[in-house]
This record gives sequence, structure tokens and C-alpha cells, in this order.
Amino acid sequence: MIKKREYPDVGDFVIGTVQDVFPYGAFVKLDEYDKVGMIHIKEISSAWVKNIRNHVREGQKVVTKVLRVSADRGHIDLSLRRTTAQQRKWKIQQYKREKKAEKLLEYYAGEYNLSEKELSQNIINPLEEKFDSVLEGMEEIMRDQNLLTIVPEKYRESFYELLAANVEIPSVEITGYLDVTCPQRNGVDIIKKALMDVEKDDITIQLVGTPRYMVKVEAEDYKTAEEVLREVHEHVASVIENHDGEVKFTRK
Repeated sequence: MIKKREYPDVGDFVIGTVQDVFPYGAFVKLDEYDKVGMIHIKEISSAWVKNIRNHVREGQKVVTKVLRVSADRGHIDLSLRRTTAQQRKWKIQQYKREKKAEKLLEYYAGEYNLSEKELSQNIINPLEEKFDSVLEGMEEIMRDQNLLTIVPEKYRESFYELLAANVEIPSVEITGYLDVTCPQRNGVDIIKKALMDVEKDDITIQLVGTPRYMVKVEAEDYKTAEEVLREVHEHVASVIENHDGEVKFTRK
């Protein structure tokens, strides 16, 4: 019913089932794609792996991060060690929301006697053309009801009622630390301005203790949050380094 992307993007978090385990790594069947990826033994754990089977086993569900995708060769390189407990929890929740979205569409089609073709033409296709996924489209409509105009008018009221009753807007929060020093006489003012330039509703900055500042970013998913945090770091570093200062970044 819902079209699936053929391959995940680099940086995506994916959920899968371990198929085979070898001394050099493990092969994982990706639940959201008709593809198999590989976790090299170096990407199993940050610690030394004496016995890979102490970390993964056949049939185990795992959340991994996509490191590389080679569509022409059919290769997907994955990492287990580059995921945090928060990211794994978020991905599992997202996967469950995607399954719920599919069930909601099935219910909607049955409730309003829509054929699979009618459902695709009037609901699924417009959402997939506008957004990366149907789930994202549903959640974005809940953020901004004006986006409902992508759906034919005759379905808008009933479809929005379905979303309002069943779809919650997700969010995640990540934290990083910036150690900022500036040797200029007005260094304090330069630092304050650099930080104020990036502070927004979804970005909060708090002094922990000179020279350390805590940066919190709230976003709809971890990939977006990490990108925003990276941009904050790069902007502050650019400003401070132009004044002969130094910025050190630490990810919590």
C-alpha cells in the first residue's frame, strides 16, 4: 500500500533482525527495506570485542546507524556502536508509529469504502510526493493544518478527524557542550553575541561554568537535531576563531 524507499540514507537509523553472525561481523535483514546490511566487527561495540556472539545473535532485533550505501553493489554498511540508548528507543517508537500509520490508512479505507487505488491516489500519493514518508506527512499536517490542502477537498475533513484522534507529534532533545574562550578585551561580549545569534525557540543555551556552555536542541527526530547541533557548533566556532578564540565541542 505505502511505497517503500529502496535504500536508506546515510545517517539513518534502521531497525532489523540479525540473520547471520560470523567472526568478522553480522548480517542484518532490514525490517523497513527488502535489503540486508552488514555490521563489521569494528562497528559492533566501542569496547574490544573478544567474542562477537556476546554482543549479537541470530534472530536478535537491533537498531543500527547507516554508515555507507552502495546501491550499485547492493551494499549497506551499518554500525551498532554509533547508536545511543535514546536513539534506539526513538527508532523503535518511530517504527511502531509507522506501523500504526499503515493501520490507520487501512481503517480509513474501510470506513469510507475506498479501494486501494482510490486510497493511493487521494491520500498516500499526495503525502509521499510532499514528504519523505506518509507518517511524516501525517505528523506535519498535525503541526500545520494548512498542509491538508494537498489532499482532495472531499477527504480533508474526515482525514483530519482521523489524524486528530490518533496522531501525536513526536519530538526529541539532545545536548552538547561548548567550551568557549576568546582572548580579546571584549571577549565576553563576542562570546555572548555568537551564542545569542544561534539561540531560538528550539535551541537553548545555558552557562554551566566559564568557559562551558550547555546547548540543548529539540527537533522532530535525531537526524534533524544532530544537524542543528552541528550548525550551532560551526557558527559559534567560526565567529570565535575569527577573533583568535577557541571552541571545543563535546557531545553528551
